[in-house]
Amino acid sequence: MFLAILLTGMLTTACSKDTREEPTDKETIEYFNYNLKADLTYDDLVNLFGVPDGDIGSGIHIYVYDLKDGTKVYIGYSDKIMYARHMSSGGQLLHNII
Repeated sequence: MFLAILLTGMLTTACSKDTREEPTDKETIEYFNYNLKADLTYDDLVNLFGVPDGDIGSGIHIYVYDLKDGTKVYIGYSDKIMYARHMSSGGQLLHNII
């Protein structure tokens, strides 16, 4: 009985591991979803995603990254990341990343 419980637990653990491959195309939302974390500095952002395509902020930085599908990622930044949003080409919020 103990052996059956142990094997079931091991199988469940092995099957529940995240086996997603890391996206490599920096101009996709999958790459941002996988790599963007709230504790990144500006230098970290540039190293991971490149120099922003724009900064539309007033009072805080709102870094804009254009994605290949026509959508954008807006990252609100002051001394740290305040939010990150995936936006449609028409300016509609698609989802909050952070």
